[in-house]
Amino acid sequence: MFEIDASRRMHELGDRVSFFKMRATREDIERSGGKASRAEFDAVIDAIAQTKTSTVVDVGANTSMTFLTMLSDIAPSLADEGLEFGVCVVVTNEPGALAEAPKLLSVTKPWTKARFLIENRLHGVVDATWLKKFSDGAKATSFEHQSLEDGADEYLQAGGLLMIGKLDPGKLREKHGIASAVRIRKDLERFRLEAMQAVRPAAEWLIG
Repeated sequence: MFEIDASRRMHELGDRVSFFKMRATREDIERSGGKASRAEFDAVIDAIAQTKTSTVVDVGANTSMTFLTMLSDIAPSLADEGLEFGVCVVVTNEPGALAEAPKLLSVTKPWTKARFLIENRLHGVVDATWLKKFSDGAKATSFEHQSLEDGADEYLQAGGLLMIGKLDPGKLREKHGIASAVRIRKDLERFRLEAMQAVRPAAEWLIG
């Protein structure tokens, strides 16, 4: 995996993740006509060009449009060398996300083999009319809003989805009591399952 963001987030995956720090702000990029971002992306684009296996590139929300726009110029050359690209866009019903998602899908349409749209219902459902209009042929799935037992979120924040299967039932009971420990474990297992179902079409394309 490659992670492009202002700070590292996917600690739980250890050395499976190569982190590329984004230093230029959106204001810097816009003020310089995009020049401020060019050197920022050289290293990750070189890494993408050299990859020999299926790879996920996780791009921070404030960086995604700039990165994908730049990649649009380079992707055809990489395609000539046998690289294929897919894109997975996550959208919520927040105004900023609703405005950005169609742009991301549009800018990647000419050079991607597959596009996926995940409706994250964290803040409520996205209007069905919007999804139909702006998915633009992308495979759409939904991730339901999750209501977690008190204490469950700390495990997600500490270790992400990876740690859910590693939770020690005995230690959970010691810390939270039997009833709460059972609810925490079930809530986290449901969270993981539904997250995996939401990304399944994109994951199957990637490994296929």
